[in-house]
Amino acid sequence: MEEIGAMIGKGFAVWRNNLNLCIPFVLSIFVSMLILVPFLAAFFMTSLPMESMNATLLLQNDEDMQELLAQMQGSLGSLEMDKILQIAVLFLVLVVLLSLVNSFFTAGAIGMARQALEKGKSDTSAMWSAGKKYFFNMFLATLLMGLLTLAGLVFLLPALAQGTLSLQADPQAMGLMVVGLLLFILYALALSVILVTTPYVLVVQGLGPVQAVLASTNFFRYNKFDVVILWLVVAALSLGLQMIGGAFSTGGGAGGEPLSAITGIVNLLVLAPLSNLWWTRLYMNRKGMLKVDEVKDPW
Repeated sequence: MEEIGAMIGKGFAVWRNNLNLCIPFVLSIFVSMLILVPFLAAFFMTSLPMESMNATLLLQNDEDMQELLAQMQGSLGSLEMDKILQIAVLFLVLVVLLSLVNSFFTAGAIGMARQALEKGKSDTSAMWSAGKKYFFNMFLATLLMGLLTLAGLVFLLPALAQGTLSLQADPQAMGLMVVGLLLFILYALALSVILVTTPYVLVVQGLGPVQAVLASTNFFRYNKFDVVILWLVVAALSLGLQMIGGAFSTGGGAGGEPLSAITGIVNLLVLAPLSNLWWTRLYMNRKGMLKVDEVKDPW
């Protein structure tokens, strides 16, 4: 069984020899954007009355534009119930489609990582195969984990049971709300650590969503130290990139936005596939599905 440090180093060596592991993450962003654009147009068409749309063709100066914006604000404030339902349905369909796309490419990325770990090289055929086979179970597992997270809202019930609409008027209710929020955050954080291996269990062992969640919980119980350490490493790297990007974007100057974009690209092309490989390797190694000496330690 590999030590966590050796596992991270060997995972980096495998990633370096399989730079195509970023393809599922790039395709996920690209396909999501293709889906998002027509839905944004549909939202616009649904919420904007036809007379306002026709008025856009007759704009001649800034006063016309201001008048149109005023009409749009008025129309948005008085949307009919059927349009509200249409927008709600569109939003729900959009969320489901984006979740399915993300589930497909997440399963595909894990399939490619497994192939790279077992054979030393990965190709996109593993992505398409794993994506088609496991995307729906991945979607259901994501939905299940979301529901488990929302169950933590029970910590807010004491504050809501206080029966006051204005929390500022009741210090006790405000205190209960703060405590409830802190408990909810801690619950969600702990759950994210415990269930972090759920997608990898689902693809690597071909389990259903409920079985994958239970197996992930069991895996955490016997591998707490390794899971927490790797979770902290990935979280620290991700947070570091976000802080660097935020510093560049808020620092001003002509080079701020390009440098911020570079950190986003690094996260997409390097950190995302690398962390995916690390988690896949951790699970496969601890379950005895991977030889420990197939990759030389690059350090």
